[in-house]
Amino acid sequence: MTELRDFAERVLHGPKLADKLHDTGRLSDLRPGKGLLGAVAPARAAELAMTFGAASFPSDAVFADAGARGRALHFFANHELLALELMAVALLRFPDAPAAFRRGLAATMRDEQRHLSLYLGRMQALGVTLGEIPLGGFFWRTVADLDTPQAFVAHMSLTFEQANLDHAKHYAGRFADVGDRDTADILRQVYADEIRHVGFGVHWMAHYNPCVPLIDAHRDALVPPVSLRRARGRFFDLAGRQAAGLSPEYLDAIANIPAARGKPAVVHLYDPTIELRLGHPDGYNPDAATAARTRDLEALPLLFAAADDIVLVRRRPSDAFLATLRRAGFPLADLAVADLDASQINPSGLGAIARVQPWGWTPRLAKKLAPLRRQAKDDAVPPTGWPTDVFHKSRGVAVLRRVLQAGHDGLEELQTIGVVANDLAQALEALDHFRGLGHGVVAIKAVLGTAGRGMIRIPSDAGIAAAQRAWLARILDRQGAVVVEPWRDRVCDLSLRLTITAPGEVHIDGTGRFIVDARGQYLGAVVGPLTTGLPTSVIRFLHCDGKDRGWLGRIWRTVAEEVARELAPSGYVGPVGVDAIVVTDAAGKLRLRPVVELNTRVNMGHVALHLAKRVAPGCVGVWRLLRRADFEQQGDADWPAFAARVSHAYPVGIADGRPSRLRGGVLWTNEPDRAQEVLAGLAVAPTLAEAAAMLGIVTPDSGCELVHTPSYRPAGRL
Repeated sequence: MTELRDFAERVLHGPKLADKLHDTGRLSDLRPGKGLLGAVAPARAAELAMTFGAASFPSDAVFADAGARGRALHFFANHELLALELMAVALLRFPDAPAAFRRGLAATMRDEQRHLSLYLGRMQALGVTLGEIPLGGFFWRTVADLDTPQAFVAHMSLTFEQANLDHAKHYAGRFADVGDRDTADILRQVYADEIRHVGFGVHWMAHYNPCVPLIDAHRDALVPPVSLRRARGRFFDLAGRQAAGLSPEYLDAIANIPAARGKPAVVHLYDPTIELRLGHPDGYNPDAATAARTRDLEALPLLFAAADDIVLVRRRPSDAFLATLRRAGFPLADLAVADLDASQINPSGLGAIARVQPWGWTPRLAKKLAPLRRQAKDDAVPPTGWPTDVFHKSRGVAVLRRVLQAGHDGLEELQTIGVVANDLAQALEALDHFRGLGHGVVAIKAVLGTAGRGMIRIPSDAGIAAAQRAWLARILDRQGAVVVEPWRDRVCDLSLRLTITAPGEVHIDGTGRFIVDARGQYLGAVVGPLTTGLPTSVIRFLHCDGKDRGWLGRIWRTVAEEVARELAPSGYVGPVGVDAIVVTDAAGKLRLRPVVELNTRVNMGHVALHLAKRVAPGCVGVWRLLRRADFEQQGDADWPAFAARVSHAYPVGIADGRPSRLRGGVLWTNEPDRAQEVLAGLAVAPTLAEAAAMLGIVTPDSGCELVHTPSYRPAGRL
């Protein structure tokens, strides 16, 4: 009878494959000995030495080639060898672990010996020998020095072996597809054994953490660079995990986590206070409501980030909420919890970074994100962020002038272009100028302010009030300029979504419509074709009465080129949003004002563009930011109850096919249970009127013409 300690020592210290694979016969554990301390390395023959670099794994597409299949098995065999040696280390490190733990570990080692033998035999038949390809050692470097049994099972059983459920099942199918049934059978055996091995981890993590949810115990026990991402492969095997005894709550949490990244991540950070901070050079502290809105929407980049990306958040959203997004087809980037109020964010544990993409760049964010940027492979942003004047509304005025001068039909008249005023006298002169042209209301905008905020409106039949004059003096003192322009009543709001790919070069990402209140503050977007739900007269106008269907496209191209030209001297690259409006002139004729706001950053239009990808063909959506203040005016501030009623009345429907797409219902895009100031929902239906009604949106006219001041149906009427 062989002692467990002797078995483990031979596997660890024996240099030959025969030592790793030797048959121990019956085992006993009467002399566990002292615990192994310090760093250790497995003894291996020279041809089996571990390397820090590893060869590339063959793609599925080349599996028809026997050599490629043999190389794939070489990777699998190396993982089995590493697992076998690491379990030997665990037996030697943890002599005081419960007897059942040690017996279970020994039984798993025998399974690993069998797997390794099967792989080696099949590799030989395919003409590949272990060691002829570099043998990576990632498993060893991340597990060998762990100092507790629970840390070991968290990494080995619940992470690497859980991921192997996905790999083994997937590759069994791929080998079967190319007619290699012998290898497919081996992988099916490995898969069946891995279910037991994961179950071993489930049992012992619960043993060591009886009062902690498994997902929390698992996450807390992992040591970077290992994260929960490594607990799953590209193809998620639900059945095997269920058979291993993992709970539905745990399974949701793991399914919500993207598979291990295949490429460096883009790191996203939501901060909507870009212009507000730039507009207060002496420092800006958001009020409580603004800070709450930022927290409410901090996970917003999940709606447009890729699966390989990372979204920085203060607090991880609940797994139940993430599961609703995943089932709706969102790829779910990784989430990294960070102190977003700290002066700098530590990149530890984030892995390889392609670039950092906050909502927009300020000197404050440039400093905060500097440690991440130093780790990024692509960083075209100046060390202190883009120059402040990149964000000035005066740039929109310059772009509008050049677009109107291009001579396109159907646009606003040149005399409506705003005036950039650098002092009080110039501002008042511009005010009088537009009044003299017959405009009923004139707007004065801070050059650094968000749409609908940082602005005053002055009717033609009233003088500028003392409070307005004081505001104007403050803005001029802080920012050095304002934009004075006629206030135009909207027929509808349009948006153009751009990416500056290189200085002077631009790509049109898409167009859309958005919803604002009477002050121009953003409320949401129509998620669907540009003209959905518009009155026939407006549709005909945008299609140039059928005479020139390329008219609007040419205008958008002109706007895009002029935006790129305007920003080229600054070197700016990145997203840009352009707001436009359809208005009526003094004669009642429809006109397009192609530039109202120019936002040199990520904006809600880019979010809406990605939401449209999640809506099934033949359907349309309304994405709406519901504000607490509006609810409170109607005496209903119980958002979780409101959201629950809406979800019950309009459950999310998923269309058949891949990727998943919404065919109906309301999907909340932030968490109703946590929202304090803003609750965001995407309603999807066959028509815009039906979608609008789901969220209680009503409009002045047809119920599908989303204009001016959408309001709420009181929650109690749902």
